[in-house]
Formats: sequence, structure tokens, C-alpha cells
Amino acid sequence: MLSHSTMAPAVVDPLLIEKLSEMLIEKSPVKLPSKSSHPEKRILSPLIGLETGSVRMAKMVMPSKGVPFPIDEWPSVVINGLTILNRNNWFPVMTLIVGNPGETDEDSKATLDLLYEVERRGLFAFFVPSIFTPLHDTRMEAKKGVEESKEMTPLQWQVMMKCWKMSLNAALVSWWGPTVWRFGSLFFWAWKLRKTNGPNFKWPLFMFASALPEWLMEKMGKIYVGKPLKIKSRKELLATIRPQHWKHLRADCGDLPGEPPQEAAEPKKAFHVIQGR
Repeated sequence: MLSHSTMAPAVVDPLLIEKLSEMLIEKSPVKLPSKSSHPEKRILSPLIGLETGSVRMAKMVMPSKGVPFPIDEWPSVVINGLTILNRNNWFPVMTLIVGNPGETDEDSKATLDLLYEVERRGLFAFFVPSIFTPLHDTRMEAKKGVEESKEMTPLQWQVMMKCWKMSLNAALVSWWGPTVWRFGSLFFWAWKLRKTNGPNFKWPLFMFASALPEWLMEKMGKIYVGKPLKIKSRKELLATIRPQHWKHLRADCGDLPGEPPQEAAEPKKAFHVIQGR
């Protein structure tokens, strides 16, 4: 089985993903009948850190995450990379961090924009959200974010519950599964979770349980359904790589940017000879 990986290499070298698939997928024990196009419905599912859909937050906590692409292109890198991975029956586990230090509602909305863009394009990954946890001996060990579930905002809760809803949809394919899940979710909310997680949890839970259509909940002003993102093509993304690195791109993958700009010629030094009498 595959372990950790990153998203950017899939965009840089889609042929590598194709070749790795040919080598590895027959050995994979993981099957996902509702998504895989493999004859035996096998998939590859490496762990990839998405962490956030907010470019502002990404610049603060993971500025090099998209290398060789600039972090400003993170949403486009994620969408292009996931498209290439899904095409080859890679359905990664993608982790997100909710409640980062300094995270605002606009950052949560940006993450929801990306999640809804994934859904809108028919892409799939197992999105696994978690609350920010400071790690010892890191630059963020003294930072404080959300520490308890009751501190989470409605939008942070929606990010978390939208992730779980999208991840579980691949398994709820029977005629009875969605109904049982819906009533089970509402029962546990009414019994215990509404007290444990506080009032901000209510509508995100209703969204998760599909108690009402999302468009209706948005119209009621209870949730945010994300706005369409302008996603760059792979060719446009490759053009954002520093020109000195273009030589490392494979021509057989296509979409190569044009010739690197020529460096300006160094001006000739002027020598002044002072002749003595």
C-alpha cells in the first residue's frame, strides 16, 4: 500500500502516476466499487495533506506545500492533481486542519469553496478533518487555535461535516443506507451531540444528515454552499513554475510552457585607461 505523498507531483508528471498505477494497483488490497474503473474495483489511496483551501492560511502554515508551484495556486493544484489521480484510480485520503491559529470565517469559506468545487466536478477523495493540534518542537508549538468543539464556528463545523459527508457518500450506495445514516445522525445529535458540541453544530449536522436539501438550507441562511472557483489548467499551472526549472518538465506529458525568457546580457564593463605623460 502507498503511504504519504503530495499533490503537486501528480500535476507535474501525470505519466508517472500512470506508470505507478500499472505497477501497484494489482497489489492493492483496497477496493471501492462505487468509484473504481479497475476490473476488480481496486484503488490506490495514499495520504495527502490538503490542510486548507484558503490561500491566505496556506501562506501562513504551509508556504512550500505546492512546490514547484507557488502557494497562490494551491486550489488549482489540488483540483488538477485530484483529477489526474482519480483518472488512474487513485482516491487519496486527504487531511484537513480546522481551527488553525488566526483562522477566520473567510478562510473557512475558502476551504468550503474548494470542497464544493471537488464535488461539483465529480472528483473524489476521503476527506479527513481534524482540529488544530500544536506539535512539540515545531514553529507552531506555542500557537493556540480551537481547543474544544464548542469553540468552533458554524463555518468550521460545516467544513468538518462536509468533509465527512463527501467521504461517506461513496459507501452509502444501498437503498437503505442513506436513510439509516440520516436518522442515526439526527438521533445522536438530539441525544448527546447537541450538548457536547454546542449550538453551532446544529445546521452543519443537519447538512451532514441530509435532513434538508443544501440549497434550501443556504436559502434559509443556515449554511454556505461555496462559490465556483476559477481553476487554472495544467498548462497554465506549469507556466507559473520558475523558468529555470522548466528544463525538468517531461515533454511527453504535454502542456509545456513556452521557451524560458532569455536572461538579459550582462553589460560590458567599461575600462578607462589613464595615460600618464
